[in-house]
Amino acid sequence: MKRSNRLIMLIGLFLAAIAFVGIILVLGGGQNNTSPNGIDANKTTYIVAAADIPLGTTVTAEMIETKDVKTNDKPPTAYTVAGDAIGRTTTAEVLTGQVIGPATFSATTGGGVDISKLLDPGKRAMSIQVDQVSGVGTLVKPGDRVDVVVGIAGADKFPVVTTDPQTDQVSIVPGINATSVKAIIQNLQVVGTLLPPPTGEQPAASAEPGAPTLNGQAQIVILAVSPQEAEVLRFGQIDGTITLVLRSPDDKDAPNEDTTGITLRQLVDSWAVVPPQVVETVLPKQTAR
Repeated sequence: MKRSNRLIMLIGLFLAAIAFVGIILVLGGGQNNTSPNGIDANKTTYIVAAADIPLGTTVTAEMIETKDVKTNDKPPTAYTVAGDAIGRTTTAEVLTGQVIGPATFSATTGGGVDISKLLDPGKRAMSIQVDQVSGVGTLVKPGDRVDVVVGIAGADKFPVVTTDPQTDQVSIVPGINATSVKAIIQNLQVVGTLLPPPTGEQPAASAEPGAPTLNGQAQIVILAVSPQEAEVLRFGQIDGTITLVLRSPDDKDAPNEDTTGITLRQLVDSWAVVPPQVVETVLPKQTAR
């Protein structure tokens, strides 16, 4: 009888142990982190470059790949979804195996970036300062392509002179519009940008909530140029004003477009701008007081 009781007790203890183990597994205490769909919670993936990606390249699916790691080993800023990178333009050179994340598409140049390494052979880095009007709202970022438009104005820049045949005295003809505008260089690559803090008094913000405002923000844009292009740009900086025109990333290999340049004569002759006409009128006589 005692043997039977002991056997029953052992069987009960065995069944209780099995039930306890089952409860532990159900509650996840058995270190089984596999979800119902078969994904291991201890592992994850992140996006890296499958090959070297040059500055200013639009990322495609073939340029990236996923890397499987333990969850704790994933870089904190790495993208985990390919869609976060595909279709965006790199603002820095990305090497094979390098992590793809927000810094890959940053709007400004990081302090650790070596600009000289981003230049093609024969190119130099040259900086120009623009603002929200002349710099596309200071939205230009590394990797973008831009055209440079120069504007020169003032009778002292393009004077129209005449010579008195009697005295040979040279004089400037007043009232002549001396403004000239031209797209002087096309398809320059932006290799860096900096946003210095605004200086001076800032205009009051718009009363309309969420409306963009002009706040005088300046931007330094660093362009990759040839020595000849650097000379042309520097002349434009000294004797005129420079405006950047942002290009589509699909225009990277597009040929330069011929432009005429614009003066007042061009606007009248080619763009149908109507010049003002002289209006003759008789002034009323003034009576003596």
